[in-house]
Amino acid sequence: MASELLHIDTTATGTETVMAIAGEFDMSTTESFGVCVGAVLDHHPGSITIDARGVTFIDSSGLRSLLLARGAAVSAGVPFRVSEPSPELLNVFERTGLRRLLLDD
Repeated sequence: MASELLHIDTTATGTETVMAIAGEFDMSTTESFGVCVGAVLDHHPGSITIDARGVTFIDSSGLRSLLLARGAAVSAGVPFRVSEPSPELLNVFERTGLRRLLLDD
């Protein structure tokens, strides 16, 4: 699934589901991300990994969406992590103190 600014490719391998996101993660793209996460959780994955190497921009609504997705996954008993953050995203995670919560490094 994709919007004009954010592309989301979902791949299930075994029990892990990887959601590769690329582009701008902001107020105009958070709804499509949330719908995708909901669809993944409906299939009861063993874990969800967000491959974020292609994120070129994120604002506070994008961060909020990641936190909501993590919360929904944790509530469902599904491990959730962000992997391969782009340099832009990693910078935001470090500045906001979210690195420890969202990254598995």
